[in-house]
Amino acid sequence: MNPIAEKERIIYLDVLRGFALCGILLVNMPSFLGERFVSDMGQVDRLLRLFFDLFIQTKFYTLFSALFGAGFILFIDRLRQKKRSLWIFVRRLTILFAIGLIHLLFWEGDILQTYAFCGFLLLLFVKTRPLTKLFIGLALQLYTVSLYLSIYLFAQSEGDRSIIEPDGRLTDLVAGRDLGGYFAYHATVQLPDALGNTLMLWPEILSLFLIGAYLMERFSVRPPTTRLLIVGFLVSLILSLPALTQIIRVHQGQVADGLINYFFVWLSGRTLAITYATAIALGVRAGLRMEGFRLLGRMALTNYLTHTLVFTVLVFLSGTYGTIPLWQGTLGALILLACQTFFSRWYLRHHHQGPIEALWRKGTYGKQKSTEL
Repeated sequence: MNPIAEKERIIYLDVLRGFALCGILLVNMPSFLGERFVSDMGQVDRLLRLFFDLFIQTKFYTLFSALFGAGFILFIDRLRQKKRSLWIFVRRLTILFAIGLIHLLFWEGDILQTYAFCGFLLLLFVKTRPLTKLFIGLALQLYTVSLYLSIYLFAQSEGDRSIIEPDGRLTDLVAGRDLGGYFAYHATVQLPDALGNTLMLWPEILSLFLIGAYLMERFSVRPPTTRLLIVGFLVSLILSLPALTQIIRVHQGQVADGLINYFFVWLSGRTLAITYATAIALGVRAGLRMEGFRLLGRMALTNYLTHTLVFTVLVFLSGTYGTIPLWQGTLGALILLACQTFFSRWYLRHHHQGPIEALWRKGTYGKQKSTEL
């Protein structure tokens, strides 16, 4: 029952971040390619979409958000050790928000500006006790559950419908190779919509930040035992089964891309995220290297932005937005992740961190010399 040592704990965060990054790409990939109705998919794509709903969708932004909260505690602790101002973290968030806005000019699904916005709110909890963070985080989670439950009940009473909305305007712009129109459309339509979504999503994201911050503070003092990790893995897996069963039933005859399905997909994301996190922790504790995940995690921001760049360029140059099968997109995503793993390994042999991370750090600290990340 040995606790996780300090070095192991940081390795764990890198590995979990890299693992989550892989899932994030698979989640975002259908949006990169152009959303399609499940009813229009072939049998292979339908089965693949079921797999995504069971094990991919909503699970990984949950992990990433909790990791942001954990990273917040690490960053603030380092500022305190160096007796530096919290304004350094404010600059860090401001730069992240700016990166998110630029990212929105390429793709509507950016999450960075949402994280930055919620990060500013997280600053309100710098001096609160860990249990206070946990209670408020759980309260916001209960609010979010009630919101999704109301959507589910609405769909049950008024009739379910697909939540997929293929973007005909974007399809025309890509097919016509209209680069100026593409960026103008994102700047005038997609960017404002994304900022509006942030104003609706912030309670859920902030709650995950707070829970992640609590876990970092809690387990930094007293790391979880192996027994606790095993119990967490088994309990969260068992709790996931009812929602996973409902997802399978929906795909067998109801609206597979509708509100009811999305409710159970979201619900399973709460519990399976814990399953994944504890499984990774047990693997790290058992001595599994998982070097690929760790390399991807050390350059998570660079790799995340590269996902958008690669898929956007390929789809735009081919003019195939909204027509590429899901199985081909999945294969492309796996190839991209393999390439990023090799690139990350090479790059980190010569540099301490990824190129975007380095620019972010330089903007955060300016000309100050620091060993903080």
